[in-house]
Amino acid sequence: MIRYLLLLLIIPFYSFAEVNLPLQKELIEMEVEDQHIRNKIGEVGWQNPPKELLEKMIKIDNSNTVRLKTIIKKHSWVTKDLVGVKGVGAAFLVIQHSPDVAFKEKMLPYLKQSYLNGEGVSGQQVALLTDRVLIAQGKKQIYGTQANVTEGKVVFSPIEDETNVDKRREKMKMLPLDFYLKIMEKMYGIKEHPEIDLN
Repeated sequence: MIRYLLLLLIIPFYSFAEVNLPLQKELIEMEVEDQHIRNKIGEVGWQNPPKELLEKMIKIDNSNTVRLKTIIKKHSWVTKDLVGVKGVGAAFLVIQHSPDVAFKEKMLPYLKQSYLNGEGVSGQQVALLTDRVLIAQGKKQIYGTQANVTEGKVVFSPIEDETNVDKRREKMKMLPLDFYLKIMEKMYGIKEHPEIDLN
């Protein structure tokens, strides 16, 4: 009996692998680089950004994609046990901004599993990537995350079964589409919506 209790005390220490800190650091550095260039573009305005900043962003996105592919080839998908919640979140960001649609599509099931496992990927992030992949394939989006500003209006890309889009959004713990529209209108300075605080 005592021996059994001792085993129970010892086993948990071996069931948790240590986070790979150098790999986590590398992923977070990729995220920082990704966000830095996008913040710079945001400061001057996404409506008409300088060509050199866009070119730099594309270069970073391509470079991050290549690096992440190498990491995944070596480690398979990056889990919370391997790189922590921050590392998983950073990997998601790289995939979301990758220009390689086939890579995004391939990684989508892993990101969905990360979301279900509570590894730092949100339902909204999974929805964003799902819609981006669908639109890149010439299909309709299903969560209504993708829109463009056209002639001073926010216009959503076509949505499959739009009547039930809010039910799908609710499952992913997302706000209703009408509220999301108001957020974007305020964010792009189209309408004020004083009831919404973006900070």
